[in-house]
Amino acid sequence: MTTPNHFPLMPRRGSWASQLAAQETAALDTPYAAPYAQPVAMPRPSVRSVLQDWGPWDCCMALMGVCDDGIPLAARFFDAQRTSHYVFYGQDDAVLATLVMPMLYSMSVQEYGPEYWQYTILSEETTDWSMAAGAHCQGIVSPYERDGDAVIPAAAGLMEQRSMGRQRGPRYVVVLHDLGRYWHQMSINSRRNIIPLLKRGHQFGINVLVTLRYEHYPLIPKPVRRLLKHKVYGLAAMAHLPNTTTFRELGTMVTHELLPYQAWVRTDGEWMRYTAPRLG
Repeated sequence: MTTPNHFPLMPRRGSWASQLAAQETAALDTPYAAPYAQPVAMPRPSVRSVLQDWGPWDCCMALMGVCDDGIPLAARFFDAQRTSHYVFYGQDDAVLATLVMPMLYSMSVQEYGPEYWQYTILSEETTDWSMAAGAHCQGIVSPYERDGDAVIPAAAGLMEQRSMGRQRGPRYVVVLHDLGRYWHQMSINSRRNIIPLLKRGHQFGINVLVTLRYEHYPLIPKPVRRLLKHKVYGLAAMAHLPNTTTFRELGTMVTHELLPYQAWVRTDGEWMRYTAPRLG
């Protein structure tokens, strides 16, 4: 298996990562055939242990997890040419938060302070984001409040300022959690601003992370979905998959071959499974 485009890192000798690297990589280009393979419970390290074993890390790299072959998966937000915006699919709020939380937590415990990067979370109050509410977090806002409806227009406005050279500042990550739950309740202004933000935001230091339940896939307009270039597929054991080519190809890979803290990504034509680390 080839190293993912986002994250070429080398393990330290004797680390848990180097031991995992000897295990067989589970990356397939076609769905598994019956009988269903069982999910592989890979060792689930902590965020801090991965950062330590695979460091030093460049600024604005967010840890996503560890692939089956032991190589960490990280979003290189500093590289606007290769990294833009992400969408995470999952069966419910808990799965989605489990996949995204390590990224935010890894941002907050690295040596790079809020002057380098920050994030805002738009989320219903049912999700506990306490582990992500550090100095880098500029707010955890309900989408049903006035401040929540201003998150996307404010990010789009910041993008325009930066495009004219008026505002530099830190890299900014906007998390739109469980977006399908409130998409149609957002103002027209918010829904209109998300298109230009997804088209150009990453070029000016603004990245968007969307989490979306499988059942809510058709609720999000196609132009928005197309602009979410990096796709992550979490557990769907209790979800009805959308009837698209990609989801039909995934099939049993997301219904029978994942644990709640695992997901599939596709890189260079290969399907790769990864395990999201524990917080701490």
